[in-house]
Amino acid sequence: MKLSSLLSLSLPLLATAQTAAPYTDAKSGITFNAYVTSNYFFGLALPENATGSDFIGTIGGKGTGWSGASLGGQMRNKLLVLSWPNAQAVLSSFRKTAQYGSPAVATGTFTQTPIANGTYVNSTHWTYTFLCSNCIQTDGTTFKSSDTTASIGFAFSATAPTQKTNAGSAVSKHTSQGLVTFDLTKAKNANFATWKSWAAPKVARGFEA
Repeated sequence: MKLSSLLSLSLPLLATAQTAAPYTDAKSGITFNAYVTSNYFFGLALPENATGSDFIGTIGGKGTGWSGASLGGQMRNKLLVLSWPNAQAVLSSFRKTAQYGSPAVATGTFTQTPIANGTYVNSTHWTYTFLCSNCIQTDGTTFKSSDTTASIGFAFSATAPTQKTNAGSAVSKHTSQGLVTFDLTKAKNANFATWKSWAAPKVARGFEA
């Protein structure tokens, strides 16, 4: 099903159940296990033998606000991904915080590399698809590669960041948030290596994709 169709659905049932389901991006053809609401989505794709530390993620939503995901469930002391649109581009960064509030940019061995054919802004929504390298950590800040299920935190704000052109910008408090259960066995795919090969750095400001 196309994401534009999913986003146009009346989705209180998905928001209540808060479980991820299979979704294939119409442009890239990548299949994710994804959580979708009326204004937010986040999805994961893993290799068939998921013993490493990489995954392919997709995050996005409607409007000009920001979308975020916590790879470890709750917000505090977990590895976060924050993204938002800026005109026809999408900006993204890793974040981490020990307290509630706008999280600071986090640095480490983890990296994001955009997948161009899955990153776009159109009339219905924006999408950022990326290879997340070394993103599955062993320090408790993310889910583990050996997990069969994962609790992923989601957050969305309809308000644009303070500095939309700066990937490290402060962000306003989310207007919706919660936890989603992901069945990681359904995120595994034999095509992962092919999809991973599409990731390529874009020469741009900061984390802009």
